[in-house]
Amino acid sequence: MTSLSDSLRALRRGGRRTSLRQRAVRIALPTAVIVVILLLWQAACDVFHVASYLIPSPAAIGKALWTYRSMLASNTLPTLEQAAAGFVIGNAVALGLAIWFVHARVARQSLYPLAIVVQSMPLVALAPIFVIALGEGSSSKIAMTALISFFPMLVNATRGFEAVDRPLIELFQSVAASRLDIFFKLRWRTALPYIFIGFRLTASLCVIGAIIAEWIGASSGLGYVVINSTYDFNAPQLWASMVVSSVLVLCVFGLAGLVERVAVPWQQRSSADSASRM
Repeated sequence: MTSLSDSLRALRRGGRRTSLRQRAVRIALPTAVIVVILLLWQAACDVFHVASYLIPSPAAIGKALWTYRSMLASNTLPTLEQAAAGFVIGNAVALGLAIWFVHARVARQSLYPLAIVVQSMPLVALAPIFVIALGEGSSSKIAMTALISFFPMLVNATRGFEAVDRPLIELFQSVAASRLDIFFKLRWRTALPYIFIGFRLTASLCVIGAIIAEWIGASSGLGYVVINSTYDFNAPQLWASMVVSSVLVLCVFGLAGLVERVAVPWQQRSSADSASRM
């Protein structure tokens, strides 16, 4: 009995070591690739004397990040606020519709094709429509980000709610479980991994959507900085704002992944077990 428990503990330790090694590799490889690209980029700019107003070097972009740090920081907050508001609204509406679709097939057959049609419309073409309808304030930007986050969550949540095995539903029904019990104790738990995939997708898309929405009729935000930098031919500032936007997207994506680890711990354990078996 003691040897069996020792073996199990050793197996768990081995699985944790394997998981840590895999995480280190996942971080080290892209970091090394980024460093190599930046070094080659800097070398090419120095050797070929590329003008900074065409393609600035990484050193020029880093200098711009420091020079315009206050302006970039003050314009990051409006973008983040609009992205967060659109994220909440879009995901809430999508989750509500997904729940309705699962319990009402007629609603899904009627409205799902309409959602696909709306999603297929170009985002840049929709931005002026929202500005005309809602004005140049934050409402049009929030509406844009909400629309962007809506469809990925609708698809993932609907798939998750329908991923429950039919025998499990019949088992719940055999013990006289109510529809609420079936939903919260079975469908919701099954759908959580799908929902958090949607959260990770929409978290990054909302920031991108807010930046695009700020290209039209905005007086602040990272999108506003991008447009002004383009008009002024200030390439270092333009690239600096793009770097800040990318870092913001990565941070939001990482935050969504962290929340998933806390909210869906069994999913992480199953992934770790699969990795250790490999």
